[in-house]
Amino acid sequence: MNNGKQEPWLINDKSNSPKLNGALHFFPSELRQVLLKIPQDLQLKLIEIRLRTNQPLELNFGSTDSFITIKGDLTGKTEEALVINADTFRKTFNAFTTGSFYALEEELTQGYLALPGGHRIGITGQVFYNGASIRLISNISSINFRIARSIRGIARPLLPYLWKEGRFLKTLIIGPPATGKTTLLREIIREISSGVPLLGISGIHVGLVDERSEIAGSYQGIPQLDVGLRTDVLDGCSKRDGVYLLLRAMNPQLIATDEIGREDDFRVIEDIINAGVSFLATAHARNLTEAILRPGLKKVLQDGAVERLVLVSNRLGIGTVESIKSGVSGPELLSNGFTGVKGCPK
Repeated sequence: MNNGKQEPWLINDKSNSPKLNGALHFFPSELRQVLLKIPQDLQLKLIEIRLRTNQPLELNFGSTDSFITIKGDLTGKTEEALVINADTFRKTFNAFTTGSFYALEEELTQGYLALPGGHRIGITGQVFYNGASIRLISNISSINFRIARSIRGIARPLLPYLWKEGRFLKTLIIGPPATGKTTLLREIIREISSGVPLLGISGIHVGLVDERSEIAGSYQGIPQLDVGLRTDVLDGCSKRDGVYLLLRAMNPQLIATDEIGREDDFRVIEDIINAGVSFLATAHARNLTEAILRPGLKKVLQDGAVERLVLVSNRLGIGTVESIKSGVSGPELLSNGFTGVKGCPK
């Protein structure tokens, strides 16, 4: 291994990414036909389709975004862009909810709706309260369609750094939004749960707290995305409730969750560690310095609870691994000619 600086690894392998048309069957025909004209190489990079009433249709490719014309050409000019009028917006929203908005009111109060296949929509609109709790989000004005996309194999080069002496090390993945943290998290879970004999990694029991249905992409409680053979999923459950449910009922060896950072998350992590269980989580921050400044992460990081830090960005595209560190103050663990099959680092 080499503790010196080197070019980061771009782990975005497009060879087995699903085609876009699998996600587009949710859209009404007129929009689907336009979106299917996006060039194939860009379809593989598309992660979000954003619709706003009487505004241009926006496409998010991770590190870049664009509008689209009625002919399917990408453009940065708003005057050329396809505008989503109120009627098209209504038909699209009805297509996503299969016309059953009122049956889904309670789920939509969370600000999102899980769809078959692991896709999901986020919404904004007029919010109505019942005391301190949101009772209803109505008059929907914005939709963010997030495309579920697993990329098998992207975690394999990292696994020897995250597994040591027969156990998974306590790991935190740090990066800004839309840098592939959840995709990487999901693939690590799948590999560790199913096992990788080539690396001497036996499958272990993983408890997954999927608070916003993003990791497993569950629909009606059933994971739509592959999270491994030995993974038990709590979908739509808070981290605090989920961790205790898993510890009491499922005897996990690893508990995984997305986006820690609230001030009470340290107590959740602490309880996992005190139970003799490892953890895997993500956190929003542009770099380690910014992460340490966040009150909800500072104690987790500075108390030595994290054994491996994986820093990701989209500098070279979605899922650029900038660094793997042995804790906050430990060395960077980098290797020239990295193959991911040489065993575990010391």
